[in-house]
Amino acid sequence: MSALLYVDVIGGAAGDMLLASLLDAGAPISAVRDAVEAVLPGRFAIDTVPTSRGGMRAQLLRIERGPDAPDAETMEPRSFHDLVAAVNRANLPPPVAAAARSVLDRLEQAESRIHGVEPSEVQLHQLGDDDTLLDVVGVAAALDGLEIEEVLVSTVPLEAEGMLTGWGDHPSVPLPAPVTLELLRGFRTRAGGAGEIVTPTAAAIFAALGASTDSFPEMTIGSIGYGAGTKDPPDRPNLMRVVVGSRAAQGAQARELVVMEANIDDLTPELMADAVQALFAAGALDAWTTPIQMKKGRPGILLSAIGEPGAEPRLRTTFFEATSTFGVRSHRVTRAELERRIATVELTDGSVRVKVGLLQGRVVTATPEHDDVAALAARAGRPVRRVYEEAAAAARALRYAESDR
Repeated sequence: MSALLYVDVIGGAAGDMLLASLLDAGAPISAVRDAVEAVLPGRFAIDTVPTSRGGMRAQLLRIERGPDAPDAETMEPRSFHDLVAAVNRANLPPPVAAAARSVLDRLEQAESRIHGVEPSEVQLHQLGDDDTLLDVVGVAAALDGLEIEEVLVSTVPLEAEGMLTGWGDHPSVPLPAPVTLELLRGFRTRAGGAGEIVTPTAAAIFAALGASTDSFPEMTIGSIGYGAGTKDPPDRPNLMRVVVGSRAAQGAQARELVVMEANIDDLTPELMADAVQALFAAGALDAWTTPIQMKKGRPGILLSAIGEPGAEPRLRTTFFEATSTFGVRSHRVTRAELERRIATVELTDGSVRVKVGLLQGRVVTATPEHDDVAALAARAGRPVRRVYEEAAAAARALRYAESDR
């Protein structure tokens, strides 16, 4: 059996809301408190209090500042390097540390792309405070306490329009916040209400630890938790729901998908690369190009994308808007997929996550998460290739060890 978490983003998503919903679903609060205390000693006391949103009962995360907590209004924001260093210094379980670092790395990469600077030059504002560390480490500890191996996220509601004021040195930023949109590339979204509905921290957790789905997963339901946001807007229930369950060990799972493609001979390489990224943003599970020979002997490119059937209209529109094609072909396919879960392996300079594929409960493949490897290599000052080789060896050892059980 593999433990599965389904995150239902009903009316909003924030780090504290996700943590509250996980605690409501049975995550051990002692493990969360221990993890937060290890990273932020003496600064916070965590609890939950019952409340309601939209007529539904939920838990609200209550945070009390301890004697060693700096003044939130006057403390200087820290860099991502400082946040990761705090995680590395703490005596955290390896899976918790690896998950927390992965979330922080995703935040750093998104901020870097938004501002057009190197990751080391990113200037943090609200995201550089203790609250970010608390949410990220707390959620990582809660997931570990529930022994979650797979996280699926529902369609995410986003702000239809508006501006967010008081964001660090910026007088205002458009909603949805640019960093939130960047983090949600590849996730399905829908129009929500007014104000900030999804925070960058929640989006980073989804991007680093979860995957998008447009339907409720096949699972045996175990526990359910509801987490509330601090605000109680009149236009929507400001809460999220998590469902913890399990999937039985099984053979390769059949999944119906749609493949869409177009032959193109007049698009520059730069625009072709942009089109591939646009397809990912529209919900493609994968997108790729293949060199072909077209009419009159001209070289061309076959642009292809694969996705859920529900994403077909968005993908078709993207083909027409992002390329010069006058037609798009589509056909249904059945893809066999291994059952997946995430494991953590310890390396010389830290830990990385490994994607494990199972067939009838037997490990048949194990692959290091490249983002984790690249981030660890950057922190350790080592070539990515060398760290990847070490991680691949650890993944192979994990595969053989579990296969012999």
